[in-house]
Amino acid sequence: MNNSNEKILISIVIPTYERPIYLKRAIDSALAQDYKNTEIIVVDDNDSDSDYRIETEKLLNSYSSVKNVIYLKHETNKNGSAARNTGLKFASGQYIMFLDDDDEILPARIRLQVDLMEQLDNTWGACYTKYKKIKGKDDVQISSETRQGELYVEALMRSVYIGSGSNLLVRKSIADEIGGYDESFKRNQDFEFLARLLENYKLAYIDECTLIVHYEIRGKKGTYEDSVATDTFYINKFRDKIDAVSPENKRKVFVMIALERFRYSVRFNKVSDGFRNLWINNVSVMELIRYCIYAIHRAITKKAYGFKL
Repeated sequence: MNNSNEKILISIVIPTYERPIYLKRAIDSALAQDYKNTEIIVVDDNDSDSDYRIETEKLLNSYSSVKNVIYLKHETNKNGSAARNTGLKFASGQYIMFLDDDDEILPARIRLQVDLMEQLDNTWGACYTKYKKIKGKDDVQISSETRQGELYVEALMRSVYIGSGSNLLVRKSIADEIGGYDESFKRNQDFEFLARLLENYKLAYIDECTLIVHYEIRGKKGTYEDSVATDTFYINKFRDKIDAVSPENKRKVFVMIALERFRYSVRFNKVSDGFRNLWINNVSVMELIRYCIYAIHRAITKKAYGFKL
């Protein structure tokens, strides 16, 4: 085991909201890292008078003797982005990782990521690894996303499938530079953060599974209208950045978002609207066919990766 870089402090920020039953697993996975120079910052985003706050406090009290576990509390629920930013402001590490309260990291994760980042120059802003996503009892995806380097346009397209915001180890100086998370985002928080991160920095990849994303417990039902509203909000927030890329890349961004919206439309039986949006965004028949083949291949193989236009 190479611990030559263990003089470097790593901050692991765990925002938590209404999941005290799963939070212990996330904290314990951070404590079980074979890289020990870490601070684990739990940011409680529950309302101060809620039962979830009481349960979370009780859980964190059981870690009171663990010196590197730090417990911060919001007075009222703000949102996940705000909780991550609270942790970012408090963090002292050279690198930072945002771990969702229902995910878990495997013991070698931090060591592998730090060792890689320390070999790279400062043009590399973050790294991610292979991951396993558990969506249900018999529905487990294994990532096959391996892209690395300059991926800004792909990030604007939201087509770099890192699986979860839990999958990034980021240079803290860069997270500070871009202002952390945009707190106006209620959804797509990980996508927006990644896009702004990769505007000026590169992304590295480690071909080893070190993250388990527990998606089976997340309340993510929503409606078709919710999905459309989320896409519209994303486009409006990133309009200036999308307009600034080349015409070819700008088209790719809108085509990718339209193809994803078509997938929503099939799921929610709103196919006519999905086709209408494809037409508005000049998506070709061949692009739609390729995307459908991609979606079917992902469903059959249980592999998670982004579509390449």
